[in-house]
Amino acid sequence: MYQVLIMRSLKLKYPFSLDNQSEPAYLKCAAPPSIAAGFTLRPGGFSCGPFASANMSFQVGDQEAAVAKNRRALLDGVGDDVFPALVTARQVHGNRCLTVTDRNPEKLAQLALTGADALLTNQPGVLLGVLTADCLPLIMIDAKQRVVAVVHVGWRGLEQAIGVETVTELGRRFAVEAETLQVYAGPAIGCCCFQVGVEVVDLFRRHSVLNGLEEWYRERTSGFYLDLLKIQRAQLMAVGVAEENFHIVDICTFCHDFCFSYRRDHAITGRQLAFVGLKEK
Repeated sequence: MYQVLIMRSLKLKYPFSLDNQSEPAYLKCAAPPSIAAGFTLRPGGFSCGPFASANMSFQVGDQEAAVAKNRRALLDGVGDDVFPALVTARQVHGNRCLTVTDRNPEKLAQLALTGADALLTNQPGVLLGVLTADCLPLIMIDAKQRVVAVVHVGWRGLEQAIGVETVTELGRRFAVEAETLQVYAGPAIGCCCFQVGVEVVDLFRRHSVLNGLEEWYRERTSGFYLDLLKIQRAQLMAVGVAEENFHIVDICTFCHDFCFSYRRDHAITGRQLAFVGLKEK
């Protein structure tokens, strides 16, 4: 039933579609069959209370057993046992990128304790993930080079250009060219709801990439509202990402209760997961 309500609320356009078969529910990115990529939503999991139901984070006060079941269900749904593990890092609202270079289980487990906001890999069988509940999640795919990345973009990370840092690291490590990169932006708090202080706006005013860009923030009687998507697009276009390769699902997490929202739910809530992984050829 919840799937029907989501479909009625969304006006999804290519390259996004709602996966109606899997639990938990997720927005699927159109990618080659050898790549799994998407953004989970709130319904279809095992968590209860304020974390109901597909909470993907162990760090928010939810029952660990429920989170483990949610993650296992996702792995089963997207990979059919292709991905034995989900790899996440300790997100710190910075601009550090971590590259996953092998599939050693012990090393992968250590990454969960490592502070970083972007994960990159060319290793098949590893599902990368970042957790969000208003922040902007990005998935980056270079199908030719068979390299993928996920990025957690809060306003602090955006101000430090975490997305640009990830594109740079993809080029440095894997010879990925920005103009061939496909970037997918998932559900995040929209300019309609993301109120910030003037000091945040002043930080972004220092960025030359925003010179001449209209409405990257809006001033209303109630205060200033930041547009994460518009700023992120401007940053990535400036380093060579093609406009037609920047895909936006454009769902405000604050507005839709089928998403977790840190602000709407007064900090007691679960987390969505943006995930991407390479399958064996």
